[in-house]
Amino acid sequence: MLKAEVQSKAETAFVMINCEAGQEANVIEQIRAISGVKEAFRTNGQHDILSSVEASSVESLREIIDQRIRKTPHVRSTTTLIKSY
Repeated sequence: MLKAEVQSKAETAFVMINCEAGQEANVIEQIRAISGVKEAFRTNGQHDILSSVEASSVESLREIIDQRIRKTPHVRSTTTLIKSY
C-alpha cells in the first residue's frame, strides 16, 4: 500500500477542550506529548484548545481521549467530533 492509502485508513477525531483559566499553555504542552495527538493549539471562543487525534480504530481513539486527554490535569471538559468519510 502507498503511504497515503495507509494514512486514509486511520481514524481521526477533533477534540475541543475546556480547561481551568490560566492553564491553557500547560494543558497544550501535556496534550501534545500524548501519542496519537497530531496537533493541539489554543483557540478563542467557546473552547480553549482544539486538538486532532489519529488512531488505527475508533476504539483506540476512545482510549486516547477517555484515558489520556480527559484525565490530563486542569482539563474540565471535552467535546469530540469523529471525522466521517
